[in-house]
Amino acid sequence: MNERIGRLVSRMNLLRPAARAILLVALLSTFGCGSDSHEAGSAANYPSGISEDIEQQLKYDARVDSFDTGTSDDLIVNVNESWLSSPPGMQERAVGQWYSMWHANHRGAVIIKHDGNKIASWTADGGFKPEPKPKDAESQSEG
Repeated sequence: MNERIGRLVSRMNLLRPAARAILLVALLSTFGCGSDSHEAGSAANYPSGISEDIEQQLKYDARVDSFDTGTSDDLIVNVNESWLSSPPGMQERAVGQWYSMWHANHRGAVIIKHDGNKIASWTADGGFKPEPKPKDAESQSEG
């Protein structure tokens, strides 16, 4: 019986350093991850995730140069080269998201422009429709 107790005590002595190390790591991670080193008020306020505010979404979208929400019931979005160089599926997805957010409170369409020219739109009856490229622009890109 004393021999069993002796073996149990020796095993416990082997486990003590491991238990101490685990406890030390747990305490350090609790204190290290639990405190905030800066005030929340001084941090920049960028939208997190998908906001329901279309103007905020467009304001923080790097592909958008400007937008107009006030002249009619249509949303006019002026995009830059980054939007133009994205794949057609991504363009359609972006316009679809903008349309669904816009159409929640308005009846109009979303019209996409670049350098003042209409390049695409999303309407209730037609969905996403890219504008056909002018003939001279197609011949320049082929040659």
